[in-house]
Amino acid sequence: MPFRITIDLLDGSYQASTLDRTRAEWPPHPSRVFCALVSVADWADPVHEAALTWLEQQPLPSLRVPARTLEATARTAWVPTNATAGKPTHGMLPARTNGRAPKTWPQRELAHPLVEVEWPTQPPAGVLLALKSLAQAVPYLGRASGHALLHADIVDEPLTEDPESPFEVWQPLADGTTTAGQPLRAPYPGYVQRLRAAFDDGQPAWQQDRTFPYTRATTTAAAAHKEPTAGPYEDLITFAFPSGLSLDAAQTMPVTGAMRRAVMQRLADIGHDVEAMVAVHGHKNRGDQRGLCAYLGLPFVGHPHADGRLRGLAIALPRDLEPAHRRALLAALLRVDGGMRRLNVPTLDKPLSLTYVQAGDPPLDSLHSVRPERWSRPAKQWTTALPMVLDRFPHKNQVIEDEVARSCRLAGLPAPANVEVLRQGAYLPGACHLPAQALRRKADEPPLPSRHVRLTFDRPLTGPVVLGSKKSFGLGLCVPLDESTPA
Repeated sequence: MPFRITIDLLDGSYQASTLDRTRAEWPPHPSRVFCALVSVADWADPVHEAALTWLEQQPLPSLRVPARTLEATARTAWVPTNATAGKPTHGMLPARTNGRAPKTWPQRELAHPLVEVEWPTQPPAGVLLALKSLAQAVPYLGRASGHALLHADIVDEPLTEDPESPFEVWQPLADGTTTAGQPLRAPYPGYVQRLRAAFDDGQPAWQQDRTFPYTRATTTAAAAHKEPTAGPYEDLITFAFPSGLSLDAAQTMPVTGAMRRAVMQRLADIGHDVEAMVAVHGHKNRGDQRGLCAYLGLPFVGHPHADGRLRGLAIALPRDLEPAHRRALLAALLRVDGGMRRLNVPTLDKPLSLTYVQAGDPPLDSLHSVRPERWSRPAKQWTTALPMVLDRFPHKNQVIEDEVARSCRLAGLPAPANVEVLRQGAYLPGACHLPAQALRRKADEPPLPSRHVRLTFDRPLTGPVVLGSKKSFGLGLCVPLDESTPA
């Protein structure tokens, strides 16, 4: 019989944020419940350690959460300054505000303040007693202000979703599935020891987390298991700038233009007929439907401290690129003479050093912004990291969202189910507007409007996604979003 922990959220809200602290986490991650048990355990008691070790070894748990929730306005409170060492001063007295500024955190308002986490296996009697005792000792879930009562026990039937129930069930996807699920942090074998070691070293618990794909149990079985739609690009070759170096996003087109020239020069030096490689130079005749390479600047966006500056460059190779041309490009970029390691940029006094970043490289420092997965993973929703430049002036009385949808079709993307356009500002932290001169490659070009947009598709779409009249030079580059990603 399954083992279930029932959580009664006494305040009617779930007070926990995503790792970047910009949105309320939803659904609750199973690792939060597990860490709550760890936080009240007595590590001098071998029974507690044995019980938690047994739990981490079990298959991934399922969740039942309220179906109706609301992303509430960030909660605001004044936080007293902590006095931890030294002689207290007037700035460390109780009730003094921390930095004289209110602190905010997102939360989720729930129609039914009940969450259940269920493991599919029944614990031994001694383990069950220990886990029940630990659950009763947990005072909150998420933030310390998220008061909760936890109850653990075995149940007769596993969690199932009833279409008429006000709750929904989330289940882990099967190992090896190719379906894109929502990543949730969950316990795994060895988690307890990693948490204890992190505590001893003064490290945060979230650094020990691992994510696993989850999906709604009844998300229309067919829809939940649809394979992602293939985007117009097949390969994304990314390069990182040296650590500590970044470029103003206004330099996107000068830098990507320099990269395009460098690629053509390398191909010519190797002995290729660059004029015949339309995808590389981009000059094609009217009616030619072949895809073009996109030269991209990769900005740091989507984080509370993001500055929108470029941390690297990339080249997206179109899906219909001729195989011989693809081999030539990959050789010029990665193999011949050690690959592309330097780039002469008109705005810089010395060549820019480049480091090739492969898929799966660790997300350390600036590498997160230049990992291929950052820009290419499947998602239903995408939003601009760099503003898109419209393909034409909107006609009088034309809805600008319709013009953005037209740009999607011109970019080889499926028709979006929904288009949102901002007149000012951006959807992502760090994403910025660019001055008029940064939106034109030539001085005599018409100053077409630029916008930050958010696109929603009926099914996951594989990136990179880039749209608009300057898509081949990096403007209109989008970031994939999902339900747990800040927007």
